[in-house]
Amino acid sequence: MNRGPVPGSRSHADPLAKAQAAWGADIPGEVVALAEACAAQPANAVAKRLGYSAAVVSNVLGNKYPGDVAKVFAAIRGALMGETVLCPILDEIGRDRCLAEQKRPFASTNSTRARLYHACKSCEHRVQREVPDAS
Repeated sequence: MNRGPVPGSRSHADPLAKAQAAWGADIPGEVVALAEACAAQPANAVAKRLGYSAAVVSNVLGNKYPGDVAKVFAAIRGALMGETVLCPILDEIGRDRCLAEQKRPFASTNSTRARLYHACKSCEHRVQREVPDAS
């Protein structure tokens, strides 16, 4: 009969153990923060807080995420590590909210949203989208 993991050992369900195995000795602080958050609450809840899917969270922990890891790390720093930026419209906000505001479309029916849309285009905190090579 299986009674679960042996006390004091780490199972594959342990997010920090998964991250340490995948990232090795040079594990980034953002990955540690993500793993600790996933140990404290369900990965789906952590993913929702970051604005990503649970699959992205799992892939980042496993060092297998093929997308923009720097962008995910910025969301982790804002949502889980308390990093803030100075927004020209909203004043001091979390880095995760800054990223979320950049994704939102223009809305002429909301003056704050319209101001944010225009300010985000030239803001120093903007995450630049890569332009595909035309060759």
